[in-house]
Amino acid sequence: MKKILFLGFILTLVFTVSASAQVTDGKQYRQQREMRSFQHGDPNRYESRRLHHEQFRYKTARRRAYYDGRISPYERRHLNKMRRHEHRELRRYRHTRHYHGI
Repeated sequence: MKKILFLGFILTLVFTVSASAQVTDGKQYRQQREMRSFQHGDPNRYESRRLHHEQFRYKTARRRAYYDGRISPYERRHLNKMRRHEHRELRRYRHTRHYHGI
């Protein structure tokens, strides 16, 4: 009886550890990818400050959109527009010529 309980406990432990290892939200990987991309074209102080400010504005707008418990189609469009603008600026800062010595 003890063997069966012990085996059941071990199997339960193994399954929970493997299941928890597979669940990720991708936020950490996305942030690492963005920071790695900065290493190719290092942003100056102004650009990095501006990107952090834009990220703060996006998070604030997202929190406001969730105040009533759901995001309306207009709010979703607005948040997507903010995110697209942020990604465009990120790409523009990475690919400016003065970073590459050209």
